[in-house]
Parts: sequence; structure tokens; C-alpha cells
Amino acid sequence: MFHSLLDNNFLLIKEYFSYSSPIGVLFYEYYEDLNALNIKLENEKEQIQCVVASCVEIKNAIPFGTAQCPKLNDYADGLDTMKFLIGLSN
Repeated sequence: MFHSLLDNNFLLIKEYFSYSSPIGVLFYEYYEDLNALNIKLENEKEQIQCVVASCVEIKNAIPFGTAQCPKLNDYADGLDTMKFLIGLSN
């Protein structure tokens, strides 16, 4: 894999396949097969908080501009926080 670095004077942008990048670095990767991408995202869903995309063929993707605007029933990691807290008192 060719690892090119791009610098926009704010952060480094690197073609790499990891979900976790160092501070000041944004990783990206290309894909050609949407079915293979959907399978990868499903298999690695425990490592992914959300997928933001404009492509409707990407399963469970949310639109750009909505990642930091959760609805009342959007729970972190899929866990209902209030239900969890109420369960602690039982």
C-alpha cells in the first residue's frame, strides 16, 4: 500500500487502514466495492461509533452534519443510559 502524506498546515492526512490515528493525523482509505465495504463495516462495528456518508448504499450511515446531533433515542454504544442507571437502584 502506498502511504502518501498530505499536509494542509492544520493536520496531516495519511492513506492508512486503521481506525485510530495519532493526534493531528487523519487516516483515510479508498474502496471500490460497496458490498465489501458494508461487510467490513458490519464485521468491525464494535470499533466504529458511527458512519457518516452521503452514499445511501452504505448501511446505517448517517448524513453529513448530523454526527454531533443525536436524537433522544440515540444511545452511546447502543446502551440506554437511563435504563442502565435505573437498574443500578434495583
